Amino acid sequence: MLNHDQNPVDPEITVEGVDTASKSTEEETVLNIEEPVMEEETSAAQDEPAQEEVKAEESKEEPKEEPKEEPKPKADLSPEEREMEAMLSMYEESFSNFKVGEIIDGTIVDISDKDVRVDIGFKSEGVIPISEFAYSGPPERNSVIRVYINKIESGDGRLQLSKKKADYQENIQRIKNAAADGSVLPGVIRRRVKGGMIVDIFGIEGFLPGSQMSLKPIPNLDQFIGKEMQFKVVNIDEEHSNIILSRRAVMEEEAAVKREELLTKIQIDSELEGEVKNITQYGAFIDLGGIDGLLHLTDMSWGKLTHPSEMLAIGDKVKVKVINFDTETNKISLGLKQLVPHPWENIEIKYPEGTRITGKVVSVKSFGAFVEIEPGVEGLVHISEMSWTKKITDARKILKNGDAINAIVLELDKENKRISLGMKQMDPNPWLTIEDRYPIGTVLTRKVKSLTAFGAFVEIEEGIDGLVHISDISWTKRIYHPREVFRKGQEVQSIILSIDRAQHRIALGVKQLAPDPWESLNQVLPVNTEVKGKISKLIPKGVLVDIPMGEDVVEGFIPISHLALPKLEHSEDAFHVGEDLPLKVIELDMDNRRLILSVKAFFFSRDPKLQEEYTEIHEQYMRDRIAKMQKKKSGKGPEREGKSRT
Repeated sequence: MLNHDQNPVDPEITVEGVDTASKSTEEETVLNIEEPVMEEETSAAQDEPAQEEVKAEESKEEPKEEPKEEPKPKADLSPEEREMEAMLSMYEESFSNFKVGEIIDGTIVDISDKDVRVDIGFKSEGVIPISEFAYSGPPERNSVIRVYINKIESGDGRLQLSKKKADYQENIQRIKNAAADGSVLPGVIRRRVKGGMIVDIFGIEGFLPGSQMSLKPIPNLDQFIGKEMQFKVVNIDEEHSNIILSRRAVMEEEAAVKREELLTKIQIDSELEGEVKNITQYGAFIDLGGIDGLLHLTDMSWGKLTHPSEMLAIGDKVKVKVINFDTETNKISLGLKQLVPHPWENIEIKYPEGTRITGKVVSVKSFGAFVEIEPGVEGLVHISEMSWTKKITDARKILKNGDAINAIVLELDKENKRISLGMKQMDPNPWLTIEDRYPIGTVLTRKVKSLTAFGAFVEIEEGIDGLVHISDISWTKRIYHPREVFRKGQEVQSIILSIDRAQHRIALGVKQLAPDPWESLNQVLPVNTEVKGKISKLIPKGVLVDIPMGEDVVEGFIPISHLALPKLEHSEDAFHVGEDLPLKVIELDMDNRRLILSVKAFFFSRDPKLQEEYTEIHEQYMRDRIAKMQKKKSGKGPEREGKSRT
């Protein structure tokens, strides 16, 4: 038999207004009186050992507190009464097995809006508030749950149970065990507090410091609210009911496991998935799952990159190839471009000569532009291949970095990795049909585009110019510079003399618009012909004069010795431009187009007074010129002296 001490009762509990202590005494009295009957019946029926008889006798000798009535002797009880007494004894003994604070299994027998009734095998059903099922979910009838005994009997005679306390006792023990053995527990992040987050672990709140959320600092912790994660218990303070959790410890452990697994699998040329963890000037660090590898800038693309951010961003998922692995230091070098073949492997198949391409200008020099056809493949557009008609001297004036252009592959050198591209070939070559549009002999009236020392460029159409050479300006007059005849923007009439499609040149002529006077000059100006000529230019060896020939003029030359002035060294000392001189033709070279004239020969057969007057006029011109020069010099002398004194 079990002693009563095994079934303690809360002294504060009262049942139906009767004092608990008195009731317990009364029950003890009844049990002590009736126990011998149980012993006799048990001995007679089952022949129990003597040990139980000793216990029964000891229990009969226990002191009784104020029994209300003397029990009937067993001899006076009928068989039915003795059987009833035995059943009551067994019934009371079964209730003595329930203790306050004990956690046992119970079956849900009824569910209402406010509470749940549970049968634990006691004489009455226990009641649990429905609110205690908030964490575990809605209860189901006939399901078995673990409950905590709050009170054996409450004021209304019911058994008071608690699922929340049962769960707490069991779950707190699970948390303690996890803290002891380092196992991982699931939890849901509920809310944010100062310094971290509150986590629900089996209905028990724990604190997760912000530094323990992840392997790296996370500025916004609110994004994790409501999410279920795995945690480790790093500390439990039962006195203050504090539970400190860490998600970082779980991640570190997982990373260590993955790291070890990864190190055993990593081999050169193996392909792995990773995430961009950090970006620097020289490359990017890729998290391969517990271990980082370096993806250098030069191994990202076959093309040119100035910074890794042009191709990657932190958080990007990438597939990389292991190109080097140091087993001693565990350093891993990764490559991205190595995942695809080298772009020059089958270059002759992809870009045969004549292929039209679209590329991006990546570099511009004065001599041309480098164009990226695809990453790792670049071609050069030389300035000579940029336009059919424009004379480009610097590619930087036409293109800039980043420009998208269309071009044609002109030449491919796989061995030296060179591709020549042409932009102008994308359009028809206007020079192929230039003769159809402008046959030789066509007379044009166009504007002078530019002047050079050797001639004048005339714009025939946009991008196509013709040159009027200085020798094709006049039949008879010697032109020293085109600006003597033309000015920029002036409209001039010219005729097409020749076209060179290969060299992209068109020769124009102005003098060819009129007949050549030299063809009949020997008939018009034979030797010894006397004419008048106007000085057009003073030169060291003599003077040039214009001889009228109808509407045209012919240029002739007077040597300084034939100017009829003795001891003359410089023609400008005695003559001036625009002066008319009497002349005689002394030489005519039709082949070399030379007309030599003489003042001296003109006066040779005339009255000497005429020559004396001519000489006097020019000598006086010389004296006046010398006087002006001396006066000019004397005027500057005092001025300079004054400046020096100052």
